[in-house]
Amino acid sequence: MKPADEELGKGGGGDRPCPRRPGDADGFIRGESVSEKGKKAGEELGTPGNSPEEVAAATIVKGRRARRRIARAKKAEQCAGKIDVMRAVVAAGLAKRKAREAARIAKAKAEEAEEAWGTAKAKAVEAEEAAKMAEAAAEEAARATEAADEARRLKDKETEWAQCEEELVASNFRPFWNRHFANMHGGISFHETTSIPAKCYTYPTPDDEHYTRTMETMQIVSVKVTAIKEPLLWPLQVFGIVAVRDVLDHKRNIMFQRPRNNCQHISEDDPYLALTGPSRAVAVSMKPTYIEVSLKVKGGTANSDDKDLSELLVNYRSGCVLYGVYPSRLSTLELKHDIIMHSVEATICIKVTGGSWPDGFRGVTSSADDLKVKLLDFGHDGLPVDDGGMIKLTRSVVSVGLEEMLKVSAMACPMNKEQVCESSEASFKPAKAGISLSRVELKSGSCSMEVSVAWSLFYPW
Repeated sequence: MKPADEELGKGGGGDRPCPRRPGDADGFIRGESVSEKGKKAGEELGTPGNSPEEVAAATIVKGRRARRRIARAKKAEQCAGKIDVMRAVVAAGLAKRKAREAARIAKAKAEEAEEAWGTAKAKAVEAEEAAKMAEAAAEEAARATEAADEARRLKDKETEWAQCEEELVASNFRPFWNRHFANMHGGISFHETTSIPAKCYTYPTPDDEHYTRTMETMQIVSVKVTAIKEPLLWPLQVFGIVAVRDVLDHKRNIMFQRPRNNCQHISEDDPYLALTGPSRAVAVSMKPTYIEVSLKVKGGTANSDDKDLSELLVNYRSGCVLYGVYPSRLSTLELKHDIIMHSVEATICIKVTGGSWPDGFRGVTSSADDLKVKLLDFGHDGLPVDDGGMIKLTRSVVSVGLEEMLKVSAMACPMNKEQVCESSEASFKPAKAGISLSRVELKSGSCSMEVSVAWSLFYPW
């Protein structure tokens, strides 16, 4: 093996540098001498000396290292390339996924948009149909309004004769009553009178005591014809009926009743109806109590000559107000009444115990607290008495508040109005049951009278 410097010297003479080859150190390119290069190599390798073998060995080692560095660089470059490729692949996959997701979202949005468009179209169709229906309904409503106006006009024309609501309602009362009450209690007729007597619970059983109680009641005091219109003229021959229907049995409780062949003669000076009722106390509740008025004036001999004096139907409920004055086509009626709270029924009997009614005196008996109820009014015919001495009162049933006082009075007034009226009075504290006798007799001249009162509560329903 030749020395390294001889082998190297074959490349050129003198000190001219040799061409650079891969792996040659920089010193060779600059033309350094072998000895200097070897020296440096030795110094770099940490071994002193300038031996050619050593320099050659160092050069080989250095070359190997350089080649390894180059290999590592290439490997790193290859790895970097692979990493870049992988990143690109990942990025491409991510982009593809995003593209697919975007496409899916876009498709969903497109489907939603299509569905929304379909819904909007359907809504538009529905709105159009609703508009058509609304238009049709408006037209129908307009026709209905027009028909209602026409019906109202016709009704007004048909009912223009009515002077008050009570007169108008009266014409339809019987069909109304038949619809609502005719089938009660096994069937009752419109003209049927109350089947509940007075003094019903004067002697109560233990069960009666449990179920009976006081009630709010209505006391009809008087009925007066206050005015008449043409063709009517005073005096009047009046016949017909005034009755009250309450919640207890919905039947007629007669206040006044006269047939055509037994009319009452009333004049402008004495325009009051001669009331004969009630036959029992009139109950009031939240359900309607009806005052039924059907009065006529007798004309000639034929019924066709008769005139309607008053046709009314007054509806009253607890807590309401009765106006009391009711105009009709040919007359005006005044109905005087009182509402008594927590009341009991009082049935009054008056018996002559001695003497006789004074001649030439007109008699009046009444029950009163704050409001007088005329029980009997008689004149030249004398005091009506039965065989047992009981006075035949025109009215005998009144209502009294349980905490009030019942006063029964008798008055004898002279016919010629030159003498002074004589009067006497008996007072009673109401009770829930039983019969009370007056402690003081009524006196009118030589006539002595004893008063008894039968008390009774109510069985509401």
